[in-house]
Amino acid sequence: MRARTFAAALSLGLFALTATGADAQSTLGIRGGISVANASLDIQEDFDKSNRTGFTGGVFWDWASSGLLGIQIGAQYTQKGVELDVQQAASDFDLAYLEIPAVVKLGLPLGPVRPSVFGGAALGFNTSCEDVDGNDCGEDVESTEWSGVAGADLAIYIGGISLWADARYHFGLNNISKDALIEEAKNRTWTLQVGLGF
Repeated sequence: MRARTFAAALSLGLFALTATGADAQSTLGIRGGISVANASLDIQEDFDKSNRTGFTGGVFWDWASSGLLGIQIGAQYTQKGVELDVQQAASDFDLAYLEIPAVVKLGLPLGPVRPSVFGGAALGFNTSCEDVDGNDCGEDVESTEWSGVAGADLAIYIGGISLWADARYHFGLNNISKDALIEEAKNRTWTLQVGLGF
């Protein structure tokens, strides 16, 4: 199901590429910003949880038609995780992922400015996990994660470069927990980024 969602997003994007004319705008760029992460959890104990703030950044390729349709594919490093307080005991998880998001975009070409909304999916590979004591907790989480992606961005084209602002929400689609205490865990992450395109 998750693989089919990712493939469908990619297929729609490729359709957008083939269904548009030669006046398209192609951009290769870099971006970075902050991630505000939490998690949807199923734990048998009473607990409190709070957000973790981290870094996100990477590269992207954006293809926008002269009309409304477009596609964007990227590769980015994103810090996620959650801070837990279970029976007055801290049990934090500091996670990091290499993510490959692919989204289909609907944009409004307004001369040099193009605001867009988008939706798609991302495949994430866990690169690290540390608990509250700084110990490696990689054995407690799955190595891969599927996420849905929804958000909006704004591109401002100035000659051969472009300035970008991007806000998106990643919602985990699969259970990443292998910890006996946590029966189910799904990442929930907001990212706010700015970038430069060429």
